[in-house]
Amino acid sequence: MESYIYLFEKAIMVQAETVGQEKAYSQAKKAGLNVSPKGTISSCTGHPTLVLLRLIRSFTEDGNLAALEACAPLIEKMSEIPVELEPATAD
Repeated sequence: MESYIYLFEKAIMVQAETVGQEKAYSQAKKAGLNVSPKGTISSCTGHPTLVLLRLIRSFTEDGNLAALEACAPLIEKMSEIPVELEPATAD
C-alpha cells in the first residue's frame, strides 16, 4: 500500500501544477483520498485499484487528457498486480 500512497502523492502533485492545488486535492478527495495541506495522503478509502480508477476519471473529467500522464506510474503499477478471479457461485 505504501508504494500506492507514494504514487498517488506524486500524481496529485503533478495534477496540482496543472489545475492548482485546491482543485487537485478536491479531485483526489472525490476519488477516495484525503490529502493533507502538505500534500501527503492521510487516508485512502477503498481498494487502491478502485481509487486509482476514480482518480483517473476525476483528473480527466474536464477533458484534460494530459492528466493521464500524471497517472501513468499508477497505471503501470496497476498492470503489475495479478488479477484474482472470484470463484463462481451457483445460484
